[in-house]
Amino acid sequence: MTVPRDVDETRGELRDVLDRSEAWLRDAAGLPEVPAEWPEELRAGAATVRRLRTRAASTLINVALLGAFSSGKSFLLSGLQGGLELVEVQTADGETADKFVGLLPSSPVPTTACPASVVPVDGRQSTVDASGTGYLRVRFTDSADGEWEDVGNSPPPSVVAAYAMQDADVTNRLRAHWGREVAEVEVLLADTRLPAKFYDLPGYGSPNPVHDLIVRAAMADADCFMYVAHASRTLSERDLELIRFLYDHYLLSGKRVVWVVTAIDSASNLDLHDAPEWKATIARNSRYLKENFTLPDGRPDLDFIGEGFLPVSPALEARAAKLEAEEAEAPARRYRAEGRMDTLRQAIEDLIRTGTGTRHIAAVAAEARVLLVPRLRVVEDRLRAERLEIDGLRELLDEHQRRMELLDRALPELREQLERKLQSRVERAVRPFGRLAAHLHGALDATIRQTDVSKPAKAHQVHVAKAQALRAWMEAPAGPATLWAEQFEAFKQDVAQAVEHFFGDRDLAGRLPDSVFDVNDLSLPQRAQRAASAQDIVQRAAAMVSLAAPIAAGGTYFYGLAAAGTVFPPAGVVAGVAGMVFMGIEYRKRKLNSLQVLQGEWIGAIDTEAQAVKEQFALFAAVQGTDVIDHLSDNLAQYREQLENTRDFVRQRIANPENRVRQGLIDRLAPVHEEGRALVEALRRLEKH
Repeated sequence: MTVPRDVDETRGELRDVLDRSEAWLRDAAGLPEVPAEWPEELRAGAATVRRLRTRAASTLINVALLGAFSSGKSFLLSGLQGGLELVEVQTADGETADKFVGLLPSSPVPTTACPASVVPVDGRQSTVDASGTGYLRVRFTDSADGEWEDVGNSPPPSVVAAYAMQDADVTNRLRAHWGREVAEVEVLLADTRLPAKFYDLPGYGSPNPVHDLIVRAAMADADCFMYVAHASRTLSERDLELIRFLYDHYLLSGKRVVWVVTAIDSASNLDLHDAPEWKATIARNSRYLKENFTLPDGRPDLDFIGEGFLPVSPALEARAAKLEAEEAEAPARRYRAEGRMDTLRQAIEDLIRTGTGTRHIAAVAAEARVLLVPRLRVVEDRLRAERLEIDGLRELLDEHQRRMELLDRALPELREQLERKLQSRVERAVRPFGRLAAHLHGALDATIRQTDVSKPAKAHQVHVAKAQALRAWMEAPAGPATLWAEQFEAFKQDVAQAVEHFFGDRDLAGRLPDSVFDVNDLSLPQRAQRAASAQDIVQRAAAMVSLAAPIAAGGTYFYGLAAAGTVFPPAGVVAGVAGMVFMGIEYRKRKLNSLQVLQGEWIGAIDTEAQAVKEQFALFAAVQGTDVIDHLSDNLAQYREQLENTRDFVRQRIANPENRVRQGLIDRLAPVHEEGRALVEALRRLEKH
């Protein structure tokens, strides 16, 4: 696996800190006279740190592959991760023929019917055998709590196809999986060429709502996109809707797109100019993008198009690997060079070097720190209690009892006050929406009246203009995305001020910012025992902004997008959500005798679209804020639990002062406490690296 050197050094530092963190949790689990649940809780924490270490060692970028059916996405993905093999097989008539075997099924006809992903794992740390062609697991639409269900290591291609392909023979599945609808498949892979998680997506707008939600959630999770076109086919109107969907997402999230023409070996015949046919395909594809994705001044949007299409052939590289195994080095070098796969890998490594790698490392460090801090606080309180004499213990007991009573009284009122504050902040951010419809009419009405929107290519131009107008308006200095970024930061300060108001005891207020409610941590991944489900959060957020609550699956998707705000700028994510709703509205499709009537329908639909954008924007903002409130409530509840445990321990000490060998316990606690503090500080530094 190749990783840029500077990123690899930082990752190595994180790996060392995580190793120490796991050891620290094991040491802390063995401390004497701890609550009964403490050892099991810390062992679970150590397991979580191991998973974080695996993630840090394996995944530094998430890449979503999009393209038309049978464009070669699955084949390319297998090749990128070194999972494509060329083998010789006997045909039905007894002849010998070449066959390519990949991680996911591929075929000239539409194959992957559901979203699939290939996830790199650290083989030394993985809890499953991900060697060979990886460990296959599946999530069904009826899986309990969306849990993954195991299939096994290196399953035969027919088994993978039975889960991933449409019209496959389901009897090749495990018997318990017959008759169940697959939501998505995942391959955990130990031996990979890139530290990248790849999503193989069938597109958007699937008739299966579960698949469509998974595609949209994967796009929110992706750091960049790879659009895959086949060398034997040039882009046309059938590709336009999918690329426009990608363009709108790009406009509102800023995520890079890598353009790829694959299977150049299948278009290698020379044309009239003695150039391989795939070069003409690339030239036509690049021209198509420049003609259809332009800025308001008519110039191509080169930030979206970038350097154009990279030509690659996974098949040629797989053939080179076979020749290398046969020690035919000269032809192997030629095929590998002609395959150009390392050029594409380098493009992905460049993205890791320029941002995604450090973001992923910082995210892992933040999750580890959030895991360690409450455990360190328990050790700290225990050490403090051990060092006190009896009179000091009685004062500590009274102090903890007062704090518990204060928490019990204040929590309900605190939550109610913060929800009112949040509602006010959201209302301020959505005020500009009263002007959106008029703005879009002013920007688009004349264009629509001058455009034959009955023709797909012309309609596409209006869609692009609309997406550009929406982005510019949303992100303007007085636009709602900009306002919400300001209001969300102000709301987090509302949280800090409310805590200080309710817990006026300066000692208590002084403790909270460091460990209980640091406002910069409130959007980090939540504890596993989170009481409120994603759907519950969305339901309450919808009620706050007076909207009908989304369906269950949609609620989970919406919460996932809100959580993505911890990786990407909140304003960009909010705009992305609104944009996806905006472009997701379809016009009524019926035969009209008059172009003028059709143009009128397009213009009339703008008002409905503007209202939909406003509603979904408000819901997203409310979800983000509600999640902050729930996180604070969780932290305060955890803090109360800690106070209760410390109170019980202090009572035991007061009751049995003479039965303790205090100095021996202090000698055990002190180094654990110091190491814990050092680890938390090291993780903080890695977050800011």
